[in-house]
Amino acid sequence: MAAGTLLQVLGTILKRTPNLRLETLIIFLAVCMNEGIGVKDLVYICGLSDSMVSRAVDSLCRPDGGMLLALGRHDSDRRRRLVYLSDEGMALLRELKDILAPIGQQKFR
Repeated sequence: MAAGTLLQVLGTILKRTPNLRLETLIIFLAVCMNEGIGVKDLVYICGLSDSMVSRAVDSLCRPDGGMLLALGRHDSDRRRRLVYLSDEGMALLRELKDILAPIGQQKFR
């Protein structure tokens, strides 16, 4: 059951972003869990390099990356880039939650 669900989740994500790399998927999922997170914070949370995170975030903001993320600036520190889910990213997150919902309803012995 779990492997089938994981395959369904990955298939759903790959339909929107066919060339998605694992590092980019990790960053997308981290933003799903921490919307409005700073790019530097993603570096720390994901354990990836600054350049890798920046490239992945930028790619997820472009049409070829599914436009899953959107960038903003911090109110008081305009140098700080914040990462949010775009409308497309929110739609994908809702799809993933629907796929994963049955797992949360299972009773384990």
